[in-house]
Amino acid sequence: MRTSSFTLLLLASGMCAALTACDSTRPVASESSDDSASTTPTVEASDVSFDREVTQGNYRFTVKTFGSQEQRVASIRSYRGTAQTIDPLRTDIMGAVTNVVSGDLNGNGKPELYIFTDNKKANGGLYAYEFGERGYTPITSPSTPTGSAGTGYAGQDTYQISGNKLVRTFPVNSATAATTGTAPATAATSRTVEYTLDSSGKFVMGQSMDAQR
Repeated sequence: MRTSSFTLLLLASGMCAALTACDSTRPVASESSDDSASTTPTVEASDVSFDREVTQGNYRFTVKTFGSQEQRVASIRSYRGTAQTIDPLRTDIMGAVTNVVSGDLNGNGKPELYIFTDNKKANGGLYAYEFGERGYTPITSPSTPTGSAGTGYAGQDTYQISGNKLVRTFPVNSATAATTGTAPATAATSRTVEYTLDSSGKFVMGQSMDAQR
């Protein structure tokens, strides 16, 4: 049977429409530009502002920071024996590093790395990580102390590791402390709060103590 030119034209148009409809359902690849790349600034090897190595058991950590501005780049390498356990970790930190300490506060056999800086903003100045065989997990810093321990809190934290606890110290507003009966109105007061690290890697607030400065 002969097919007319008009019929062929209709068939061709229908096929084209079907192909167009099929095409419209395909995912469209998005293009990325250089602007969408990591915003972490490049650093020069000669721009090292801190360099220290610490150990915990058979783990070894090297910490370097680059730059001298408030925001700096920290480079962390983790080794077990001579084998590197993670790709070099690079992260932004605020403030100059004052100390680096390793430990195992919760006794689970996975070492932790604590980086302390001079950042005085509230809840600042601490960067912590727990390391395993082939990876790491960031440990969330303690938030503003709760209850009476948080009365008069205004930042300026300093941290240290003492035994199996994280010890946090900060100045307390004297007038506010006086209204709670924790210190004389004329005294310059500092408060120390202790934290333990639970098995899930979270800090748990313990006792607090005030002292005249």
